[in-house]
Amino acid sequence: MSISKNYVLTLVFVIATVLLLAGCAHVISRGVLQEVDTSVSFAQLSKDPEAYRGKTVLLGGDVIETQNLSDKTLVFVLQRPLDRRGEPGAGDVSEGRFIITTPGFLDPAIYGPGRKITVAGTVVGKEVRPLGEIEYTYPIIEKRELYLWPEEEAASDEPDVHFGVGIGVGF
Repeated sequence: MSISKNYVLTLVFVIATVLLLAGCAHVISRGVLQEVDTSVSFAQLSKDPEAYRGKTVLLGGDVIETQNLSDKTLVFVLQRPLDRRGEPGAGDVSEGRFIITTPGFLDPAIYGPGRKITVAGTVVGKEVRPLGEIEYTYPIIEKRELYLWPEEEAASDEPDVHFGVGIGVGF
């Protein structure tokens, strides 16, 4: 039994397409993404959170702090623009801060400063808190879905390629 060249090429194309699309998958479920109001920018939300109460938004950024209360956890986030997969960008671009509220306990050792996070949630209002010498208005987002991005490995001073000559035995 021989396999035709066209069959093999078609199979390779299908597999490559599936892998490509899987790499572009969003971290928030399709159902929740369909409920996100994409017309609400973070700049608008941060100016007047009360005007967007009840809207579902998609936000992300870097965790600043995680506080556990008796019945919920507050995650303070420095907003960053999201890419098409929902991953927050890096660098000096941010339009402000927001707070994610989620029921139950999130361990601050895991949800620690600098970790990237993406949330789809409902705008439930605002909270004014001191930030240095000013009073800062934080939009409050009640979590529907939350994704904590894997920690990035620190860059090593060692080269990624090693050359050597010898005999080795492994078990």
